Amino acid sequence: MSESLEYTVGAYRLTPENCTFFTRGDMPSLIHKNDDGTQTTYDKIVTVRNFPFEYKERYITLLDEKSHEIGIIIDINEFPDDTRLILSRELERRYYMPKILSIESIKEKMSFAKWEVTTENGRLGFSVKDMYKSIIRFGNDSAIITDVDGNRYEIPEISGL
Repeated sequence: MSESLEYTVGAYRLTPENCTFFTRGDMPSLIHKNDDGTQTTYDKIVTVRNFPFEYKERYITLLDEKSHEIGIIIDINEFPDDTRLILSRELERRYYMPKILSIESIKEKMSFAKWEVTTENGRLGFSVKDMYKSIIRFGNDSAIITDVDGNRYEIPEISGL
């Protein structure tokens, strides 16, 4: 017996049939057609990748401005081009993560490590509190570094540094 997504994980599936996306200023907005035929408008929505490293365009949870879950999009490629553009822009903004091309220096001082790196966008500096907890390896040769402010930086190929 096949169970619905809503029954299995408690998430409501958002589809092109029950959602219309638009922008207000720079913010993505949503008109959701409820099961009873009524509509709910969300002026500001937040996009969250449930699997941010594995699936960049799949399993996207939408939250309202109070962080209440609206539902989940299984794959943004199911939606029309204009909607995919709105969602893709918001996901890229939210998950902006410069790629580190080279590490110029790492200096430790008072339990912080100050990194100077060159990224695809130029030279940057950031601080890391705990090197072991702030660097997450994924795949065979990649890593994500999270700085003290919660910003993330990607090293796509550790062996290439």
